[in-house]
Amino acid sequence: MAGLVAAVWIAGHPAARAGDLNSSSGDVQFTNHPAGASLTTGRALFLKNCAHCHGADARGDEGPDLHGLDISDQGIVSRIRQGKAGEMTAFAGKLQPSEINMLVAYLRSLKP
Repeated sequence: MAGLVAAVWIAGHPAARAGDLNSSSGDVQFTNHPAGASLTTGRALFLKNCAHCHGADARGDEGPDLHGLDISDQGIVSRIRQGKAGEMTAFAGKLQPSEINMLVAYLRSLKP
């Protein structure tokens, strides 16, 4: 049931309606996830790959607070894939597109 709620939530996300979720390069597309544990998996991926800089609660440590991000989903995908020189590691070679999508869904679930 939680996975279905997440899929419905993602489909109703303003960026999804505005068409911000598809990569123009075709590399990664943020898409609706099938019913399942995508938020749970996204959180597990976050804890494994991101928490050491952003904190286990994503409120920031070495990296910034990730609650209430004011950036498109595709912008988040790009930052995760490409990183930021001198500030954030690129994860394109480490995470699959589906895992990046689950991370985005998890980050969007974080309320300010």
